[in-house]
Amino acid sequence: MSIEHDYFGVIADDGSGGLCWSDTVEFGDQSVDVSLSAQSASAVSEDALLRAAELLKAIEHFDARARDAMIAGLSQRESVTTSYIDSQVDDLGENLLDLLVHTSGDIAMDVLRSLQLVRLALYPEHTRIGEPFAVFDYSLSPDDSDYLLVVAFDDAGDVVAIDMES
Repeated sequence: MSIEHDYFGVIADDGSGGLCWSDTVEFGDQSVDVSLSAQSASAVSEDALLRAAELLKAIEHFDARARDAMIAGLSQRESVTTSYIDSQVDDLGENLLDLLVHTSGDIAMDVLRSLQLVRLALYPEHTRIGEPFAVFDYSLSPDDSDYLLVVAFDDAGDVVAIDMES
């Protein structure tokens, strides 16, 4: 069963009792793929859809919070953020410098500043503490690297996980 929503418009039935919606939004000077999905339409409340819409409207704020969380991970040598940066340095070698938007001499910070937000996934049925309600996927170079640095927020807007995916 599809749902009509004031912000998202028609949220389609995915054929198995779930919901799906997608769009591309402009964020800064880049396009970001945005998707909303739920395995069970009956598990999605109007309040959760409202929070998802508000999060999408405040994408810049949440992007800044995600980047702050990644920066905080730099203080731990074995963090996911550090592992991601190390993998980019190893994989890209000399080409890394060509991808950096800022070159301050601090490679870790320069990589984080140069990350592109490539995808935002919203999961409005995930409303319990610690569940990923919104997932931001970042890449240093989507065309040159298969690795993503992924930051998940719960429905209260708190960062609940930072992961690396390929």
